[in-house]
Amino acid sequence: MFSAGRELEDRGRVEDLPAIEEWYRKAAAAGSAEAMGRLGLLLEGRTRARMEDRLVYSGDFMEAARWYRQAVSAGDSWAAFALGRLYSDKLDDWATAEVWYRRAAADGRWQAEERLKEGPPGAVRRQREDAMFDQSASDQPRPNAGTAAAGSSCLMIVVLVSVLPMLALLLSFNPL
Repeated sequence: MFSAGRELEDRGRVEDLPAIEEWYRKAAAAGSAEAMGRLGLLLEGRTRARMEDRLVYSGDFMEAARWYRQAVSAGDSWAAFALGRLYSDKLDDWATAEVWYRRAAADGRWQAEERLKEGPPGAVRRQREDAMFDQSASDQPRPNAGTAAAGSSCLMIVVLVSVLPMLALLLSFNPL
């Protein structure tokens, strides 16, 4: 049952998704941990996104999480990573994601170890945004930057405008 669903999935045709889901559900009901994990991927929306060559996806995240949990209970350590990724990337719950990443890392999943090193995606994203903002801010003039210089220039102009006519008058004055 699982292999029939997997063969259809490997063909990569979106129109096969209902049949793929049906085969995975049958195999999952029969106890296949791998089918439970693949069903989680399908319900999360990742399978369709991959077939359509898209990065952005959405799906039934809660049902996907339920199938991932069942796969973990059936011994699938990859599903623990997938569950951590779902909580981290889609449900914005780093505390729960971290629990699942640690479990997957304990089973040797290097991807989970990498995610744990990276930390919460929100924090990483905010750090990148802050760094980009700091960089762009240093390239832009500050609102009051140059005010002192502008003030000095204005003062110099006023002095020159006032003093030059007097200087010209003095130079043109010939007492003899």
